[in-house]
Amino acid sequence: MLQKLQALRARLKREQTAFATLIAAYIVTGKLGLLLGYVHPATSLVWPPAGIALAAFLVQGYRVWPAVLVSAIALYAATLGPVPAVIPMSLGNMVEGLLAAYLINRYAGGRHALQTPQNSFRFAGLTALASLSMSATVGALSLSFAGLAKWSDYGAIWVTWALGNFASYVLVASTVMLWGLGSKSRWSTPQIVEAVTFFLALVIVGFVVFCGFPAAFRGYPLELLCGPILLWSAFRLGRRAAMAGVLLLTGLAVYGTLIGFGPFVRATPTTSLVMVLLFMDLTAIMSLTLAALTSEYSVAEAQLRELVVTDPLTGLPNYRRLVETLGTEITRSNRTDRPFAVVFFDMDGLKSINDELGHLIGSRAVCRFAETLRASCRATDTAARYGGDEFVAVLPDTDEEGAKVVIRRMAERLAEDTDKPELSASAGVAIYPRDGGTPTTLLSAADRALYAVKADKAAARRRGVVPIREWTNAVSR
Repeated sequence: MLQKLQALRARLKREQTAFATLIAAYIVTGKLGLLLGYVHPATSLVWPPAGIALAAFLVQGYRVWPAVLVSAIALYAATLGPVPAVIPMSLGNMVEGLLAAYLINRYAGGRHALQTPQNSFRFAGLTALASLSMSATVGALSLSFAGLAKWSDYGAIWVTWALGNFASYVLVASTVMLWGLGSKSRWSTPQIVEAVTFFLALVIVGFVVFCGFPAAFRGYPLELLCGPILLWSAFRLGRRAAMAGVLLLTGLAVYGTLIGFGPFVRATPTTSLVMVLLFMDLTAIMSLTLAALTSEYSVAEAQLRELVVTDPLTGLPNYRRLVETLGTEITRSNRTDRPFAVVFFDMDGLKSINDELGHLIGSRAVCRFAETLRASCRATDTAARYGGDEFVAVLPDTDEEGAKVVIRRMAERLAEDTDKPELSASAGVAIYPRDGGTPTTLLSAADRALYAVKADKAAARRRGVVPIREWTNAVSR
């Protein structure tokens, strides 16, 4: 009971921290975005709160809606004062975020929407649909009816609101989702160096394209340089680095455009920002899709490689992986000057099981044997299926006596198995470097020792006596 209470307290503390972080991020980024409210003080093309709210709904769940609503009310009240329009505007923002989250959960894979190219496109399309449906309409109407904006400005306010929300969904929400979910993989040192190099190159490209540095390059279509640098991250560094790069480049593009540099400078700041954000939206969608496609191919390649070296029936390594493991152990043994053992197992009577009980039961017997062998080995050992009813265990840093222990353990586990039919096996052992110096010679030596054991058993059965050679003696000399 005490443990449950402590777990509940820890969970409540985490949720409170998440709520407080969400509120702070919403208000702070909203105030910064409204500094660029050229059409109206309460709306901006640069509107990170919309993306933060959507990411929170997708990652944390719909239960965070009170935090989003409170944040929106506080932000608009601080901007417009305590006017009635604040409530419908805040409700519109919150409901639109909920609608976008529902659509993505329903049709695009929810919080994992950015893991496949198909769902990445659906994510972009559904967020575009949501941004055109709720918040912009409610917000523009509220401002107009309250007398806080002219009706002649309704169209400009609506367009600014909708485009700002869509850009925030694509740029901010996707980045927060990818980084908020975390990753089980850890980058190696070369990958970290490559990532640092990428971000440095991205900053240089951003200054060249959008900040007019150096001046000699101005007037050229330098925005085309953004494609190759972002393709680098999409193909080499993954989705999270790609979106972080897009967000960084967006910041540089907005800054450079507003100070009058870059290819998207137009007559007014609003028009300039529209051009920049449309370009960066398309770039982000392209980067997301290509990064997701690359990730899919990487997973498929890893699975294919695993299938190539895995026995499909038992899940143990197959002969190809076995030979690779033996080569690795030979190299390690030569370096450490320590022997290792190769134990060759052969199931007794598998043909009789197949003939009398059927091949399905025989296949299950093979799987039972494989599980017993896996359980009898150490974590550092390799248990593999050689083929048919033959298995091999590679035991690093193990001599003949250690191999006997594994054989004895295997025999005991098979004897304790209550499933039918009963299983038994014969085993032969080879020791490196005593019995061979290559994978082939080691396997041949263990195989010869195995068949010597099987011959002794067969001779003993013909005489009607118990075989003299036991499991623990099934070794080569």
